[in-house]
Amino acid sequence: MLNSTTVELGAGRTQLVYRTGDGPPIVWLHGLNGVEADEPIITLLAARHTVLAPLAPGFNDLDELLEIRDIHDLALHYDDLLDALELETATLLGHSFGAMIAAELAAHSPRRVERLVLISPLGLWSDAYPVTDVFAVPSTEMPRLLYRTPPQSTNGVSTDVESVVTLVKGMTTVARFLWPIPDRGLARRLYRVRAPTLIIHGADDAFVPAAYADDFVKALPNARAEIIPGGAHMLPIEDADAVEKAVRGFLEAHS
Repeated sequence: MLNSTTVELGAGRTQLVYRTGDGPPIVWLHGLNGVEADEPIITLLAARHTVLAPLAPGFNDLDELLEIRDIHDLALHYDDLLDALELETATLLGHSFGAMIAAELAAHSPRRVERLVLISPLGLWSDAYPVTDVFAVPSTEMPRLLYRTPPQSTNGVSTDVESVVTLVKGMTTVARFLWPIPDRGLARRLYRVRAPTLIIHGADDAFVPAAYADDFVKALPNARAEIIPGGAHMLPIEDADAVEKAVRGFLEAHS
């Protein structure tokens, strides 16, 4: 069960954080679909950890983005959050957009991040295998781009409206950080990351090609990749067991 609390960050800012589980704390940074939709992986992680899952600024209220002008402000926002959560150092796990934030935080504040897991990460760009421009894709087609098996309504034909609405809201929020391309200079900063890093990627990701896993590994000082066969972009939902197993092995190896 996810419990929520509002954390004071200073300068009049607040942050909604979900919490569940018991054990050593880990911070989960969600992807395009928000915290609630990520519950399958959060539930599995909570069996061994206290999972702290902030809802990214703008997902609850677009006004939360008024003071966050760029990716650097966003990284500092999460650095402030770790202070508010009294985490001098943290294990960060991020998915998609959340993985980009996790990598940026680890690059901006290397000493704050002890271990880093990036699942289907955004943040890099290659003309040879570009990230799909989801802003050019009709909203009703987005689930087919992101999922191996798109969510469907009870009749098994129409796409689940609630899932589409959640995705559209998420994409509206992250547009300033992803459009026109999700390249804000992260590749130039990844050398600063000190934490051992695991990249988890789906082999059949139609949104962010799996080749980006190799690009992250090459740019990071201490990283390896694990590719999930048949996996699409929404690994924490569709392949939660495989993701949790990979994460568990990595965290135990770097405990």
